[in-house]
Amino acid sequence: MNGAEQYGFQTAHRVSLLVLSVMLLGLVLELVRRGRLKERYALLWLAAAGTSLLIGAVPGVIERLAQVLHVQYLTIVFGISFLFMLGIVLGFSVVISRLSERSRELAQEVALLEHRINRTEKQGRHEPRHVPKESRDAWATGDADLR
Repeated sequence: MNGAEQYGFQTAHRVSLLVLSVMLLGLVLELVRRGRLKERYALLWLAAAGTSLLIGAVPGVIERLAQVLHVQYLTIVFGISFLFMLGIVLGFSVVISRLSERSRELAQEVALLEHRINRTEKQGRHEPRHVPKESRDAWATGDADLR
């Protein structure tokens, strides 16, 4: 009985992991090729597929790591999975924060531009154009700052 089987990492597990890793790798590359997934987001997925390929091809890595840390191999797999998910969540939190801030800035800029247009039309004795309620509300509540 070799060390990989001793820890429960059997041939069927390895083959399944290899097949799933290759499928994930192909899917990520295809999504990037079609422009449905940006390269910077694909890097983490490619790293996950590469790690899975490594574990499937060389299960001794997990076995050795489990021996060094004095834990079962499944704990290592769950730990790596947890770190991967934590990285995904953190990355998306950063992106959402950046987009939220940019959205607020754009709403303020639109409100300022509408205000300037209305002021210019009033000075030129033209009819002021319609300003959407959302912009008026942002302006009235002070969400739109003057620059």
